[in-house]
Amino acid sequence: MAYQSIANIARRIETTEAELMRMEGQGWISTVEKDGMIFLPGKHEYKARFILRLRHQWRLSDADITLVLDAQAPPYSLKDVPAILGREMP
Repeated sequence: MAYQSIANIARRIETTEAELMRMEGQGWISTVEKDGMIFLPGKHEYKARFILRLRHQWRLSDADITLVLDAQAPPYSLKDVPAILGREMP
């Protein structure tokens, strides 16, 4: 599994390192620390992008994001979100 620095991933997906660490704190993604640097597995970059889309485009709460992630496995699909949450989305 390929690991990338959290700084590079944050820049690539247009978010902050702090936001990625917040996602880790929620248990949505995991990081690895080596030699004082923090890395993210490649598969978690994809998951982080999906989480950002749920948060910013769909304005979901942390609880709603957790429900969606618990109900889906990669590849994640936005089209399934309304059915998972039992409501229409904007």
